[in-house]
Amino acid sequence: MTTAAGQHPAPSTRWPLAVLVRYAFAQAPAAAAATAVTAVVAGAAPVGITIAIGELVDGLTSAIGHGVDTPAARACYRWVAVIAVLFFLTYLAESARTVLGRALGRRVTGRLSERVMMAASEPATIGHLEDSAYLRRLGRAQGEGTIDMPPGEAVFGFFTRSSLWVTAIGSAALLTQVTWGLGLLVFAIFILIHSRLVRNYRIAVIETVNQTGKLRRTSYLRDVPTTPGAAREVRLFGLATFFRDAYQEQWLPNMVEVWQRRREHRLFVVTVVVVTGVTVAAVFHYLGHRAATGGMTVGDLAIGGLAVRALLQILRADEDDLRMGFGSKAAGEALAFPVVESRPASARKSWPAPAGAISCTNLRFRYGGATTEVLHGIDLTIPAGQSLAIVGLNGAGKTTLARLVAGLDAASDGSVRVGGTTVDDAGRRGWQRQVVAVFQDFARYEFTVRDNIAFGCLEHADDEDGLRAAARQAGILTFIEKLPNGWDTVMSSGVAGGVDASGGEWQRIAIARALFGLRHGAQLLIMDEPAASLDARAEARLYDTFHELTAGVTTIAISHRFATVRKAERVVVLDQGRIIEDGTHDELITADGRYAELFRLQAKRFEEVSA
Repeated sequence: MTTAAGQHPAPSTRWPLAVLVRYAFAQAPAAAAATAVTAVVAGAAPVGITIAIGELVDGLTSAIGHGVDTPAARACYRWVAVIAVLFFLTYLAESARTVLGRALGRRVTGRLSERVMMAASEPATIGHLEDSAYLRRLGRAQGEGTIDMPPGEAVFGFFTRSSLWVTAIGSAALLTQVTWGLGLLVFAIFILIHSRLVRNYRIAVIETVNQTGKLRRTSYLRDVPTTPGAAREVRLFGLATFFRDAYQEQWLPNMVEVWQRRREHRLFVVTVVVVTGVTVAAVFHYLGHRAATGGMTVGDLAIGGLAVRALLQILRADEDDLRMGFGSKAAGEALAFPVVESRPASARKSWPAPAGAISCTNLRFRYGGATTEVLHGIDLTIPAGQSLAIVGLNGAGKTTLARLVAGLDAASDGSVRVGGTTVDDAGRRGWQRQVVAVFQDFARYEFTVRDNIAFGCLEHADDEDGLRAAARQAGILTFIEKLPNGWDTVMSSGVAGGVDASGGEWQRIAIARALFGLRHGAQLLIMDEPAASLDARAEARLYDTFHELTAGVTTIAISHRFATVRKAERVVVLDQGRIIEDGTHDELITADGRYAELFRLQAKRFEEVSA
């Protein structure tokens, strides 16, 4: 099944739990079969114990007064041994089912998580990952929501519950064998009660979570006047009455809902207790009457009583029901994502065109669902090897243009060509492998520092000299060599032996990653305001360093600070999605247009701050 990333198909079945179990058997047939066998044994063994106890009672009745060395007495010893073995088997089967079920659940969760990850990563563009509806789908597929229940929990809950149902069905069969039709009747009554119990339990959990969020707000309103930090302003501004009224306004309606739910729950509990009590009393009265009138043996009476007791286990709702309910919903969402076949990573050489000019023709773009365009007919050619600066105020469309040039988004209209070859869906991944970037929100991977830099061109991760050269150029080599495990230090303080880095050090790691990619054939470097959090002087030094290190490489530098990109060979000014000026820094200053105006304005402000 092929599904566009931006579409939001519903789960493919109305019975996601059944599909999930079938999926578990398909993904891990041996593990699923072993779990199923242990679940059946764990459920069937108690039925066997009930039968053995009935036979033991009948044997004891026959053996009374005849001594211990009689066939009836010896049969009793055998039944005692059978009961002991079945008790031991029940314990072993339940333990094995739990261990196997947990392992199988983790495997299913892992496989479905991989399926969702690959489906979300399949599109070459990234617009769907900025779509709130798509992100909610991803969250639901991972079990996020009212309570966290990943798909594998439903598998574990299913096999745990299966044991209970095997015991219940077997007990109903025993009760039916003792008295025809009685087991089916009791089983049906208990099933109806169980279904309503589970329904109420799930609703109660959802409402409790929702109610907690509402009550959290009322607690906030209650606590503000007594919180030291806010108490001063509450008194100065006379806000105590306001918070009291707001608290009462929200607290009473919330509590009315809670009280109503409690009354309904009490009524339901009373109903369940009455129906269950009447049913059990009637069954035991009937069995006792049959035994007293000779319609059944004492052993049959024991079997019937134990069968009813086992059936009472149906009348409960617990975490396994939550696992099956919420976990299967997560599985339904995950299974609705298409299967994406794994494939080897595309090499840089897969792009058919050599390094050449990058041309944007009538480039237009609007985000999904938006009615207005972000870019309005951009025409721009970047010769190979040129350093281009794109400047403009926030919201001018600078990052959007860079994303289109990098192939991360598909244009609404127009085209991007590299060396005469159009960057379209067929070749988008190939072109992306020719681009390296340092974004404002560059990634901080919780891997070794070696991996963090080698990600610039993973195919050449074994290039030790190249890694060291990139680190040296980025000014991070000394820092790396002083780490506890050198290049093999994990960059995360949450990992044993790992360390975190400062913002500046992480920035240099990101720069080294881009330089390593350039070393191994990348044709375009994009710097999208990677130093926006730095002051103007530090940012200017960063761009100056980059211009020195990347001389002769096609470079796009994006900034809203005009003074930091003055060394670029060419400057393009964007305003509201349109190119309004294009030239060198000196040419634009001489033209005395928007660039010159903003340059002087920012320079004056910087001088005032420095003073």
